[in-house]
Amino acid sequence: MWGSQGLPHSPTDGRFFGNPKPLERSLEKIQGLHKRLSKRKFLSRNWFKAKTRLAKEYEHLKDFRRDSFFKLGVLLSQGYDVLILEDLDAQGLIQKRGQTGMRRRGLYDSAFSELRACLEWGFQKRGKTVLAVSAYNTSRECFLCGRINHNLTLEDRVFHCPCCGFTLDRDLNACLVLLKRSGWVPSGVSAVELRPIPPHPLWG
Repeated sequence: MWGSQGLPHSPTDGRFFGNPKPLERSLEKIQGLHKRLSKRKFLSRNWFKAKTRLAKEYEHLKDFRRDSFFKLGVLLSQGYDVLILEDLDAQGLIQKRGQTGMRRRGLYDSAFSELRACLEWGFQKRGKTVLAVSAYNTSRECFLCGRINHNLTLEDRVFHCPCCGFTLDRDLNACLVLLKRSGWVPSGVSAVELRPIPPHPLWG
C-alpha cells in the first residue's frame, strides 16, 4: 500500500519506501536546458542541439522512474503475498482546483498510475493477490473507531482522532484503514514502527 506522499507502505511490519522524486532531482537541470533552448534561434542548428539535450534529459527522468518502480515491484512481491492499493483518480488529483503549483508538480512526480502498474505487474507475475480499495477519506478516517477527522489538512503529517484520541503517522493510519477495508485483518491490529526500506544500489 502507499501513503499520501506516493510512498509504498507495509502496515504489517512498518516498512516504507521513500519517493525517489526524479523530477525534483532533475528540476534545476531541466529549467537550465529550457532557458538555453529559449535563447537559441528557432530551428537553427544550435536550437536543435539544445532541444535534443532537453529531450534526452526528460527521457532519462522517465527511464529512472520506471526502473525504480519495476525494481520496487519485484522487491515487494518477493516479500509479500498481498498488495492493497488505493483506487485513486491520479489525473483528477493533479487537476483538482486549489492545488498549488508545487503540490501539483509533486503529485505528477509521484506518478501514481505508473507506480500502480509496475507494482501490479510484479505481484501478478508471481501469482499473488492485488486488491484495489476505495480511496475515499482514507487519510481522514480513524483506523481505530472509524470516525472522520474533518479538520485534517494536507500539511498534517500525524493523524489524531478528536473522538477516541487515537494518534499515529498519517500515512500509516491511512494504510491500516485500507487494510481494514480490504477485509484482510481484524480492526484491532496493533500499530508498528515505521522503518524505511534501504535503497537498492541500482536505484541511483
